[in-house]
Amino acid sequence: MRKLLIVGVLLPVLAYAGVKGYLWYSIYSNMEDLKEAAAPFAKIEYKDIRAPLNEPFGVTGITIEPHMVTDTISIGSALVHTAGYKDLYELGKKVFNEELPHRLKVTLNRFSIDLNGEIASLMADNQKTNFFGTPLDAMACGGREYFSPTDLLAMGYEQLSVDTQLNYQVNRVKESVELFVKFSVRDAASLAFDISIPRSQAPTSRRQLTFQIPQLKDFSIDIEDLSFNERRNQYCAKLAGISSTEFVDRHVDQVRAYADDSGFPVSDELLAAYRKYVTESGNVTISANPLDPVDLMTLLTLNPRQLLEWLSLDVNIAGKNIQELMVIAVEEEQPEQEAKPAVILDTYKPTPVAELDQHVNRLLKIRTLDGKLHHAYLSVVSQDTLVLTQELVGGSATFRVPIAQIDEVQVLH
Repeated sequence: MRKLLIVGVLLPVLAYAGVKGYLWYSIYSNMEDLKEAAAPFAKIEYKDIRAPLNEPFGVTGITIEPHMVTDTISIGSALVHTAGYKDLYELGKKVFNEELPHRLKVTLNRFSIDLNGEIASLMADNQKTNFFGTPLDAMACGGREYFSPTDLLAMGYEQLSVDTQLNYQVNRVKESVELFVKFSVRDAASLAFDISIPRSQAPTSRRQLTFQIPQLKDFSIDIEDLSFNERRNQYCAKLAGISSTEFVDRHVDQVRAYADDSGFPVSDELLAAYRKYVTESGNVTISANPLDPVDLMTLLTLNPRQLLEWLSLDVNIAGKNIQELMVIAVEEEQPEQEAKPAVILDTYKPTPVAELDQHVNRLLKIRTLDGKLHHAYLSVVSQDTLVLTQELVGGSATFRVPIAQIDEVQVLH
């Protein structure tokens, strides 16, 4: 009996040790293969391998020394996160079969380069856009088209240190694949993408991931300022010998002119919210719920107004939801009348279902109790059903939605 008891205790321990050892060796083998493949270009080293079975596993203390330069890229850790033993087993099985897992979370922490080093200089020399930020950030800053490492050093940054997070999950309820990617530059800003792809469009293997460009079901972009705006405002004001407030005035004026030249004349409300963001920090969140799953090639064929209506954009800046995104100049002239003044882009407004008979032929956003979102024109209102017509690329489709299944309705006014 004692022997059976000992065996009963030892077997789980040995199984745990065996799986843990296999995980450690798998990470070690992959790192050695990576070091060998990179050897002609760079020297890669690491301090430790983390291989717990119920916590994030991966590699810590990574350094990369490219042969062409003298400085080093450092990475604090590269980790894979799982929800437990079962999750780890499923992940291993999918990877072995070269399939994408049902869910995956990866973090790359403290990916850092020295702004005084050669790597930063080479990156800046090869870039035609901003070294850091968006194309708008350097406007009105001494004629700059982008910020160089020298500019960032003058703003008080010694290095760029980036934390990256990637979450991937199959959502069987919504029949979609949810992808979340976030880049956070310490003491500067963060940029996050939250993307939903129809499950039928999502890649299922590594090969499809490389070659297939899926359509987007809906997506959002979130930008958070982490002190970059204040540093940029002070630096650019000092260059011009003016106050930060005067720089912001010039900067916002140039942003408006750039938008006008790009065919996207922004509204006063949107511009005022942007001014608040660059002076008081905060977030910019842009959410899109396309009429249909959409690819980038289709979006490139649309003019600004069509683009906004097709994507059904919601914009929130510094805590304020923007109702009027842009102004549209009306070009047609009425007989014996002057051209109409600019008008504000139409906006969606919540509307009671009982009042929908007043809005036939208008564009609606309808969310049903099962979470689905429909964008379509209202064709017919009956006692218990709405008949909707959805405009598609190359045609249209008509369908019905039971009124009892409607959770929320917004009408384009």
